[in-house]
Amino acid sequence: MTTEVNNTINYLDILVCRNNINITVELYRKPTETGTVIHFKSNHPYEHKMAAFLYYINRIITMPITEKSKQNEWKTIIAIAENNDFPVNILTNLKTKITNREKQKRNQTQRQQEVTTQKNKNKWVTFTYHSPLIRRITNLFKQTNVKIGFRATNITQKQLNSKKQKHDDPSGIYKLKCNTCNKVYVGQSGRAIGIRFKEHIRYIRSNNSTSA
Repeated sequence: MTTEVNNTINYLDILVCRNNINITVELYRKPTETGTVIHFKSNHPYEHKMAAFLYYINRIITMPITEKSKQNEWKTIIAIAENNDFPVNILTNLKTKITNREKQKRNQTQRQQEVTTQKNKNKWVTFTYHSPLIRRITNLFKQTNVKIGFRATNITQKQLNSKKQKHDDPSGIYKLKCNTCNKVYVGQSGRAIGIRFKEHIRYIRSNNSTSA
């Protein structure tokens, strides 16, 4: 089990150092480490040869270590590369590429945070859109954080969500059958079927076609 020695303790590849002011983090290498990686002239895929250095460089760029620790680690990486016949310029280019990629990620994250912050500052107000004249109201709020939104009075969502009225006596096509001769009359009415049926009853009783 790892114990603290001289105000430092290691965990995996991290060395945590504490003093009276703060706590710092450095990279840790075991004393038994030999710095052996796949030799550059070996018959291995190029991606396999660069895997160890890709890890080393990513670690010094992303870990929250001091600038002095980064410089010392970079010297160690160069020494490992030279001992295994790696051209230094390959590692320098790889470090530049990874550094630029991390900067782009940080800039993109920062821009997204700024956009989110700006959205949170803005307040939206909705006005019912009656005519193009209503747009003039936006001029009153150009220098403020108030954003204007417009909505129509008759929208599809309103129509879909509106409760349909129940019609106990709907209009439409109807069929009447005579109980005497069994003949059938089919009609259509835009009014309530019950009202139209009463008109037919009045016609039968009064023998007056105008009532139907």
